[in-house]
Amino acid sequence: MSMRFPLMLVTTAWLAMTATGSASAEPPSRSISTGVVMAKRAVDIATKRQERITAIHVDRGDRVAADALLIETDADELLADKAAAEAELGAAQVERDYRARSADRLERLARSESLAEDRLDEARYGLAAAEQRLRLAEARLRKIDALLKDRRLTAPFAGIITARTAELGQLTRPGEPLLRLEDHSALELHTRVKERDVPRIGPGDPVRVTIDALDGMELRATVNHVIPSGDADHTFLVEIDLPRQDGLYPGMFGKAVFGE
Repeated sequence: MSMRFPLMLVTTAWLAMTATGSASAEPPSRSISTGVVMAKRAVDIATKRQERITAIHVDRGDRVAADALLIETDADELLADKAAAEAELGAAQVERDYRARSADRLERLARSESLAEDRLDEARYGLAAAEQRLRLAEARLRKIDALLKDRRLTAPFAGIITARTAELGQLTRPGEPLLRLEDHSALELHTRVKERDVPRIGPGDPVRVTIDALDGMELRATVNHVIPSGDADHTFLVEIDLPRQDGLYPGMFGKAVFGE
């Protein structure tokens, strides 16, 4: 009996330590991360080619409607090309109509009396060539119209101009941002979570978001995306849809609580 009692105490203590260690090894169901409020839709406005700015219709902070004219660039040369293309198109239409009438007359003549096949073939060939020249003139005019449209930069959606680098007379570079347009009607919180938390977070999960700038206001939000690619610090981007709230703007700091 004196031998078994100490053994029983040791065994009981070991089981208690093992149980405690297992409980502490279980991952917590609640995780907290910080992030920044972002606009769900944002775009940089730029030209496709090197062009000179002739008019700027907006400035930072302006609200614009969809398709609103933002910037215009020099179009004098293209307008001259369009005038020439329209003249070429008119001439091509006149020639096509003339060739069509001639071919029709010869077709009717061939049915009523003998007519050299060569004359009829020549008329048909002339009509076909005239139709191709007309199509070519139409295509050239459509191309010029497309280039002219590019000289008028418009808003792809309604939003707010949040940045402007464009200046009157500036020679642009292709793809270089001139304006930034953001849609503040739909906002989201971008936060990064640790790799151990990723398996417990998924689209549609409820999240409690606190915004410091709004006196710690608490918002009920929803996970939209979990980007399945980590960075060098082994954190993963989570995008959280935020409800509409007065005074909430991109750039504000927020704290997200998952698993509640």
